[in-house]
Amino acid sequence: MEMLINISRHRQRVIFNVLALLIVIAVNALAGAGRLNYKSTGELSEKYPNLFVPAGITFSVWGLIYLALLGFAAYQLWLAFSKGHHLELEAFISRMRGWFLLNCLGNASWLFAWHYEMLPLSLLFMLVILFSLIMIHRNFRIAHSGASTREKLFIHFPFGIYLGWISIATIANITAFLVSVQWQGFGISELTWTVTMMCVGTLLALWMILRFNNIYYGLVCIWAFYGIVLKREAAAGADSAIVVSTGTIIIAVLALAVLLQLLRRKTIL
Repeated sequence: MEMLINISRHRQRVIFNVLALLIVIAVNALAGAGRLNYKSTGELSEKYPNLFVPAGITFSVWGLIYLALLGFAAYQLWLAFSKGHHLELEAFISRMRGWFLLNCLGNASWLFAWHYEMLPLSLLFMLVILFSLIMIHRNFRIAHSGASTREKLFIHFPFGIYLGWISIATIANITAFLVSVQWQGFGISELTWTVTMMCVGTLLALWMILRFNNIYYGLVCIWAFYGIVLKREAAAGADSAIVVSTGTIIIAVLALAVLLQLLRRKTIL
């Protein structure tokens, strides 16, 4: 009887997770269509110009992230409603807890805060998203070699790329916030700040790739830095040229780190 009650509760939590994801996707669609404060996410990024912001095409990674998360949602439903996976479902729920719900709440709230130009609040919600992903990464030991193929495909891959993107997006959000308050950087030039933040992002990526074997994280960071390079290549000036050179070196370093890890593990999953 107690087992049946637990299964019922676990199924309810899975349903809440799936509904939360669908709400986030719906809010994101509204944002993309310019229905939130009649401004697109990209337009608002351009409103706070800085050397760290990537080209608009870079944000297409959200399509991959949401597609992967839909696969994660389907995997949850399969665990919850197919026969013979009660123990696996129990383990999944005990590790996920409420972190995915918190993530979805932070994601949807960030979209509203960003589109209504409440940048301090948007930064707070971005940190909520980042923290929830870190907890999911820790609880599921994302990219750990001992996981099953199903877990790697439907949990490790979605949250690996998601965390990679949000890590860089958090730096971008901080930069946009500082631009909005006209922070002078204690005399630090915009170029120095940008290169410093790019190096911070690179060190994080290298740590995730080499320490945690998270190739997914590294690949998304490469894409993000490529977006920055692409944006600066379209601009004139010595500062843009330095950012392009720095970004190109970073991409090469991260690509080499990913390649080394692939050679070690001999598989991308």
